[in-house]
Amino acid sequence: MSLPNDRTNADGSTVSLKLKYSDNLDFKRSLVTVSVNDTLTGSHRLVRGRINGDRLTFKLPRGTALSNSLDVKVAFDLALNGANQTADSDSPWVTIEPTSKMTVKSQQSNDLLLTNYPTLFIKNETYNHLAVVVPKTLNDQDFKTLSNLFNLIGSYAKLNTGSIQFYQHPSKTVLKNSNVIAIGTPKQNPLIKQLNSKLYFKYARSWETFKSNEKLSLTSSYGHTIGTDQLLRSPYNAKRGLLVVTGATSQATYLASTQLNTASTIQQYTGDAIVVDTDNQHTGYRFKKNKAIDRALTVKRNLNQNTQLLIYLGAALIVIIAIGAAIILVMKKQGLLKRGGRSNDK
Repeated sequence: MSLPNDRTNADGSTVSLKLKYSDNLDFKRSLVTVSVNDTLTGSHRLVRGRINGDRLTFKLPRGTALSNSLDVKVAFDLALNGANQTADSDSPWVTIEPTSKMTVKSQQSNDLLLTNYPTLFIKNETYNHLAVVVPKTLNDQDFKTLSNLFNLIGSYAKLNTGSIQFYQHPSKTVLKNSNVIAIGTPKQNPLIKQLNSKLYFKYARSWETFKSNEKLSLTSSYGHTIGTDQLLRSPYNAKRGLLVVTGATSQATYLASTQLNTASTIQQYTGDAIVVDTDNQHTGYRFKKNKAIDRALTVKRNLNQNTQLLIYLGAALIVIIAIGAAIILVMKKQGLLKRGGRSNDK
């Protein structure tokens, strides 16, 4: 099974079976059991009145993780009636009809982390309003940086109907309406200078080196040689992503891009920032606490996932209120509340 690259599985997937089976079974003991990727989905007893067309639907447990490779197992425990156990002609049988199917629910990925890169810039297998901000003059290292970036992004974009534009000086409207990738040094790319206060790894005033932060202590000379990939929440639109691939030199910027060129490379990182040096030492970091691109969507999904729990909690609250009200009524009837909790029996 192949899900679109910008989507992930969601709760609500089902396995639907259409069965036919023999009528000589002990229907009190004959069962069908379904599991998906070795996760038990459910069991159901076979029914005498449905031997010529039984339809069963099994819902996968909430939170079941699915990948592109699925192993669906349907196991049958067929028991014969006692009178038929020795007759060869009465061997039990069951068939799974070709109309049986599995329905996989999916949802848009919603994590603003490198685990969701580059699919956060992809929608419906094409570019999702992507603005790439590049230096006015591109040198050899800059072209190599772009090659690395689109070696991976291009492999995820299956269609050419999306929106992707390259800019040197994008307008505020473009930045507000787009997912943005900015590459280059701060001296090459004015946008990176403007974003410096928003970066996880910030430049010093000279724009020649990175400053230390709470995650990494840097010397001026070492900060001059490293490249960084920083995945930010766009300051122009909180529901958009902004990737900054930068270093104090074009070579350092290129070093940063080497960690974004293949799927196997990016899979090493679970945070939102990468630092790479000239010895190919690379380290990932996590800065943002809330990883959701659309926070309202996360709240909605959490509510949907916990609907059953909320129903139980609501029912329990109603029972508690009812018990409390009954206790108060009994105490009032006995006059305990007015007498401070003591009775006046003679």
